[in-house]
Amino acid sequence: MLTYTPSKPSSQSMNKKRSWLWLLMVFVWLWPGVLHHDLWTPGEPYLFTTASQWHKAHWAVPTIFGEINWEASPLYIWLSALCQHLFSPNQMDAFEATRLTNVILIVCTFACIGGSGRQFLGRGYGRITILILLGCTGILIPAHFINDSIILFLGSAMCWYGFSLSDRRIMMACMMLGGGWAVLSLTGSLLWPLLLMLVAFSLLFYPQWRRRRYYLVLLISLLCALPLMLVWPLALHQTATNIFNLWWQYHALAPLGGFQHQEVHFSLGYYLKNLLWFAFPAWPLAIWTATRGKLKKQRWGVLAIVWLSLCLPVFALLPLQYQDLLVIVLPPLALLGAAQLDALRRGAIAFLNWFGIMAFGFLALFLWLGFIAMNYGWPAKLAARAVYFSPYYRYDVNYFPLIVACVLTPLWLWAITRQHIRGRQAVTNWAAGVLLVWSLLLTLFLPWLDAAKSARPVVQQMENSLSKQQLQAFSDRHACISINHDNFSTRIAWQQYSWIPLQADNPECEYRLVTRDPKAEPPQPWHEIWSGARPREKNNIIALWAKTTATKEK
Repeated sequence: MLTYTPSKPSSQSMNKKRSWLWLLMVFVWLWPGVLHHDLWTPGEPYLFTTASQWHKAHWAVPTIFGEINWEASPLYIWLSALCQHLFSPNQMDAFEATRLTNVILIVCTFACIGGSGRQFLGRGYGRITILILLGCTGILIPAHFINDSIILFLGSAMCWYGFSLSDRRIMMACMMLGGGWAVLSLTGSLLWPLLLMLVAFSLLFYPQWRRRRYYLVLLISLLCALPLMLVWPLALHQTATNIFNLWWQYHALAPLGGFQHQEVHFSLGYYLKNLLWFAFPAWPLAIWTATRGKLKKQRWGVLAIVWLSLCLPVFALLPLQYQDLLVIVLPPLALLGAAQLDALRRGAIAFLNWFGIMAFGFLALFLWLGFIAMNYGWPAKLAARAVYFSPYYRYDVNYFPLIVACVLTPLWLWAITRQHIRGRQAVTNWAAGVLLVWSLLLTLFLPWLDAAKSARPVVQQMENSLSKQQLQAFSDRHACISINHDNFSTRIAWQQYSWIPLQADNPECEYRLVTRDPKAEPPQPWHEIWSGARPREKNNIIALWAKTTATKEK
């Protein structure tokens, strides 16, 4: 008797299907938060303005209103200015064009870390490494907003990829490792490239790395990186010797200071505490891999141990408590997490999957309820809290974001109902949960968040408080508003959202825009005609003062 047995799908076709689904997931993850909103405080306005005010005459010096912005990465400013020039205003507005820089850089970062996973662990592990990173909530801000810590992440990923290639493709490894050091030097600080150079030389103490190929990679990488690392300092010196001296003495090792003036502070507790959420689930999976033993027998295990061990004292001494600096430890943690993921015990897999479903399910339900409350007033208590935290928000339902949210929610429900969950599926479900919550937050809640985090409503409040005669006087240039030169946040807000120009430190202006304490009173001959602030901003009140004589004339 003849029988027919249906053929099973081949592993190659399954891999292709998984690759397409993985690529789709990464693509969707890239965009929430990039489009359709103003500059959000505190970091975006400063970096955006620095990039907007970049000019060819002094291309090496990032400046904001004529002052050097030492905290900004020079490479990030150059790339942001380039994206603004290429894509704004025809394809997108200037804010979106600047955020596109982060999208491009995070794609390059993922490519490096995924490639290292494949080189170190084998075929298929590159996707797993990226999925673990997608589940880490710490990279959401650097990847989607105007944030120059993405340069630190990219440089670290390039170095990590270079190490993974050192045993097989020498020239590519040299390009990645040397290029990573050069990229890190363009964060504006030599601390990070020197740290990863120390990692590279420390590997020579271990027999797994004492090979002729690695010696050759190390030598060529240094020969390639050192000239590139000198380009920006030499450009600073050529621009002005005093600027170079200031950088060398006080900022060359930022955030530890410079070669003449150092600052240290014990911050290990802060960074370890923030690492708990910043790199979850990478760090628990990395601990599982470490407990499996034989870590020091693997080249990637030795590299991860050396990398993390040298980063630990640096974070312990940093005077700056800035959580985004933790991106430098994500490459080794992601790879360690992927290494023994398939050997994860069923109980741990079930707990990770259950915890992700419960946490992200409740968050998604809360976001949908919050969307209904802030637009339709039910539930009443939740609607009242929505008004409390974003009082400038008005009913604003855009149908395209709503459609996206309605599509992603059932897709996530379908993903979590799969049977026979293993380690890879649990990590995929976790990443899908992060994607769902982040997408709902930046689609359903985007207008609400924009009203709370943008300075536009405050600027419009001030303009609406002015009389027609005052507005006409500003339009005809018969009146002007003065502001302190160093009041950068207010100057940026009025530059972006108001048609009324501000003049820095002009004593002849009849009006003055100030940022004051809640109890401060204007000195004579000034009196206050308007005051306002962003929601929940109680300490810094923006106020418009007018001279008494000017008011009487009006």
